[in-house]
Amino acid sequence: MPVKHKNVKSERNQIYFDCICGSVSSVVALFSITFVTIQKGILTPTYFIIGVSFWIGYLAVSIFMIGLGIYTYYREKNSDPEAIPKKKLKAPIV
Repeated sequence: MPVKHKNVKSERNQIYFDCICGSVSSVVALFSITFVTIQKGILTPTYFIIGVSFWIGYLAVSIFMIGLGIYTYYREKNSDPEAIPKKKLKAPIV
């Protein structure tokens, strides 16, 4: 069983790394688009809107994945699937 847990933890770390790298690349791309726009202006509005919307969407998906990963990590950390419940629920008396 520990081997499986180790593999899951390794895969989760790989996903976190990919998401963090994706977020960093999105932020760098958005900064670059903004910098070039300030320096040279918008030459073709259609391509500018497509590029900015793509990178903003990519950044949003990356941040969502990181948040989801952190949320599931803390949920798994605070709950033990093998724990025995302390009190058993009883049916209400009708």
